[in-house]
Amino acid sequence: MEAKAVKRAAVKSASVVLATGLALSGCGAGTTDQPSSAGAPDGAAVLRWAVPGNPTSFDPRKAAPLDPVFLDVVYESLIGRSMAGEIEPGLATEWTFSDDNKVITLQLREGVKFHNGEDFNAEAAKASLEAFRKSGNLASALSILDKVEAVSPTELKLTFSEPAGYMISVLAGEAGIVVAPGALDDPGLPSKPVGTGAFELSSLEEGKVSFKKFEDYWNAAETAIGGVEMTAYSDETTRLRAVKSGQADGTSIKPDQIEESEAAGMTVVKAPNTTFNGILLNTSKPELKNPKVRQALLYAIDRESLNKNLFENTCVGVVQPFQEGFWANVPELNDVSSYYDPEKAKQLLAEAGFPDGMGLTLEVGPNTSYQVLAQALQAQLKEVGIKATIKVLEFQQMISVRRTGKFTATVALVQAGRPDPTQFVQDFYMKGGSYNPGAFSLDGVGELLAKARASEDVEERKAPMQEIIKKVVEAGPPVIPVCGVTYVAAYRKGVTGLDVPVIGDYDFASVKISK
Repeated sequence: MEAKAVKRAAVKSASVVLATGLALSGCGAGTTDQPSSAGAPDGAAVLRWAVPGNPTSFDPRKAAPLDPVFLDVVYESLIGRSMAGEIEPGLATEWTFSDDNKVITLQLREGVKFHNGEDFNAEAAKASLEAFRKSGNLASALSILDKVEAVSPTELKLTFSEPAGYMISVLAGEAGIVVAPGALDDPGLPSKPVGTGAFELSSLEEGKVSFKKFEDYWNAAETAIGGVEMTAYSDETTRLRAVKSGQADGTSIKPDQIEESEAAGMTVVKAPNTTFNGILLNTSKPELKNPKVRQALLYAIDRESLNKNLFENTCVGVVQPFQEGFWANVPELNDVSSYYDPEKAKQLLAEAGFPDGMGLTLEVGPNTSYQVLAQALQAQLKEVGIKATIKVLEFQQMISVRRTGKFTATVALVQAGRPDPTQFVQDFYMKGGSYNPGAFSLDGVGELLAKARASEDVEERKAPMQEIIKKVVEAGPPVIPVCGVTYVAAYRKGVTGLDVPVIGDYDFASVKISK
């Protein structure tokens, strides 16, 4: 079915600015779409993809930040977004805003079926949105959604309590997913997804999840493989070994594995994305509630050394959530050299009441690279008098402690751009935020956030977003950025069509595997 053009050109052009800023800095290395000499594509082939762990939940209301790699296989959102970050038609083929940006009217795609045979229509979309805004992890993202109306089977009207241009990006993420109405209240949904995606779940077991091509998919003719199989390996070395031995077709890798991968004849892709490595602080802890302690942590880290020695210059030091080239980035904060000042960090600790230093627990997951990063941070923090103890948690434990706030400080990957950068502000810098257990807040941020969310045009959103970031950095952020991540992955020869997921969106239907 041919997708119609989006009516509001500003929506599309805004996303192009976002994608271009990051993708161009990847020097054209963001796709595997090269000609292959191995032969014609095999439509029955199964892509074997090595992942760090099992999905947390296939219920979008319970899913974790790293679950889109699984969710995007079986579900589709109302608004589409390419792996490069460009907004495009999804289950909605076009949309319009009211003059005050408080109403979005979407025209929906016809002829779409759910995996269980139900028809997709406006009532189905309404059911998911109303369920998501009531409870679960997506309630915050949809908090300003006042009314959902199914005007006709193919027209959906969304009314918001305030100007909501940013909601186009939100509806391109998990909040815009449409689950089959008959499955929404099924207690088995976390392990039995029913969406409209190009693939449907065929099996789920510990350490492995498999999907098969959905033959009634509305765009099945463009699906180039017969299925996807994801096997979990928590260790990057083991994942790469699986690709080298032929057990897997591809996986994300560490920067220091690039040379090994290329020597083995693999295709390596890399490009910046909207994630960063950082330390999430629980500001309900008395010592971390003190802004001078958070400022000391900001100045204690030698980011340039970490980038060079741990990340092969692929994790550029940052003190803000957004990398250079992304529209929400603050240019004057890009030079991080002045933010490494051990003497200033010691002085700030003394002013905070810790002249002899302090202790800090760093929780980290089973992923080897994050344990190595935690150890490097431990050594740097020791130089300024912060005695860090590392506590290693299992994959699900790490997800749980971050979600419940039962931690002191976690070293982990943070997604700042998904589904929209203002959601990061809501979750980390606002009272009641999903990842703000200490209720960190600053005067004026709420008003700036409303301004940054009103329009769909990033040129109008840029100034208030940048002002928020500057205020938070100055006050000592509740999440200490360390470095902006470059996504790196390796694939065996014969696999093409895989792009870098700039904002964490995945499209396996476009992958081709040569016979």
